[in-house]
Amino acid sequence: MPQPTLSFNSGRVDSRPGIFYNASENSPRISMLKTPLVSALLLALSAGGAIAAPPAFPAEEGPAIKIMTTVFPLAEITRAVAGARAEVGLILPPGAEVHTWQPRFGDVRKLSSLDAFIYIGSGLEPWAGDLLRGAGRPALRVLEIGRTLPLAPLAASDPDDHAHGREGADPHVWLDPVLDQMIADRIADFLSALEPSGAAGFRDRADAFKSVLGGLDRDFQRSLSNCRSRTFIYCGHSAFAYLARRYGLEQVAVFGASPDAAPTPRELASVIDKAKSAGVRTVFFEPGIGEKMARMIAAGAGADTRPLSAGHNLTPAETAAGRTFIDIMRTNLENLKHGLSCR
Repeated sequence: MPQPTLSFNSGRVDSRPGIFYNASENSPRISMLKTPLVSALLLALSAGGAIAAPPAFPAEEGPAIKIMTTVFPLAEITRAVAGARAEVGLILPPGAEVHTWQPRFGDVRKLSSLDAFIYIGSGLEPWAGDLLRGAGRPALRVLEIGRTLPLAPLAASDPDDHAHGREGADPHVWLDPVLDQMIADRIADFLSALEPSGAAGFRDRADAFKSVLGGLDRDFQRSLSNCRSRTFIYCGHSAFAYLARRYGLEQVAVFGASPDAAPTPRELASVIDKAKSAGVRTVFFEPGIGEKMARMIAAGAGADTRPLSAGHNLTPAETAAGRTFIDIMRTNLENLKHGLSCR
């Protein structure tokens, strides 16, 4: 299977939100869309206004690269690869939900001083296209991670598979530690093109973080190799398909591809019946979204409940505690070991 070609660009867009092309002599000139959101954002920009300063990072020889990311795992991987050569921010405020968050005027202003913008794409951030168009930064370098990886299609049973773009591709790639290693490579290549003098450091740091991710992958393989059950019921949108496929598990997602796609009473009864017949010990839930429904299913199936976090973002409390993406994944592993009765 040929590997996808890595591409990064200078922010030109076509009429589909979140789709970006390389800037070259052969690239078509595409005018900016004038949506109500973009018009309002541009009006606000012309009026000025103060914004919060980006976080301070230690200085290193050479100019610092200013980068904005869209989800917490991307921010973590980018910081690990960039080291002190970059200021890396996360545009989502603590507790915001990536699928439904909407940028404000100040968020567009944040892009005015950036060198690069890194996002997943494939419909995960439905607001990304408008955000970039509103910024009006032709020189801004953009990396859409989803275009550099072999994405899997959403499950045919997902009731809301139109929620994500690019032919119904599943964007939740960061929940597979092996794909995370590929993301680290893509980011190292992207930063090396942006700042060639730092290429050796980017590659060394990417390799170091890939070693951490490799250890995480081995722990998942070992811990989930001998389990009484290999099916888990998840009251949340179907974020764990890549993880389930990697480790030979079956995900039954109650909400489908979107957190707004709640099940019907008939679907809910079917899930309870499946939990009973499979002898499910634990019903998992997406924090902040599915706990109430998980308790309903667990009560009907005689099971307990535990969280599984997709890690799109941190809560304010998690942010204050300094929680990391690796912390989130290891907590998920411990909860899966409990719920699947692994030895």
